[in-house]
Amino acid sequence: MSTNNTRYATEYQLDTLELISPRGVHPLNKLMVELNLYEDIMGDTISGQLQLSDAVGIINQFGLNGTEFIQISFRKNTDDSYPLSKKYRIISVTNRGVNVNNNYEVYTIDFVSEEFIFAEQYRISKAFRNTKISDIIENILTNYIKVGKKDTKPLNIENTYGVYDFVLPNKKLFETINWLATYARPEKNPGADMLFFENSDGYFFNSLQT
Repeated sequence: MSTNNTRYATEYQLDTLELISPRGVHPLNKLMVELNLYEDIMGDTISGQLQLSDAVGIINQFGLNGTEFIQISFRKNTDDSYPLSKKYRIISVTNRGVNVNNNYEVYTIDFVSEEFIFAEQYRISKAFRNTKISDIIENILTNYIKVGKKDTKPLNIENTYGVYDFVLPNKKLFETINWLATYARPEKNPGADMLFFENSDGYFFNSLQT
């Protein structure tokens, strides 16, 4: 995403901010107080928080229960031809309260990439023989978390050094990937650590040096 001529975090154009639920779609642009998106090379997925000032009763209308999504599309400036547009899963509503006149409600919607939900729901117990750690991680991401294929989020995996025998110890999916990362070393520079993370360009398993 282009950041040319951008000096401040507040310089952006929000094109879409919507709640998507089985009961319908509702625009949230006019209710937004604050929106935060977090990318962290020490974290597994993108996460965020949306603070709303709500006088229309979104929570009661849509009965938020964890099956809803937030659709966000924004660009860093009006000259940016490639907006960031993604859909995230709501995981909680926090900091809920009403103003002194009791005519509107303020609360925070916490959301994450949907892959986090898949990774938390399943565990993997599987044997790999004579296999690169990078190939094991690619297998988990493509076959279990469903990224790196057509019409899914891109996947960038750096080749690792050596081949190993592993019996994956019945851990959650992202927990397993991070456990494998502690044993992995990059093929081109075996001294560096490997990191698994998501950013706006997809999922990555790369060396710290890279």
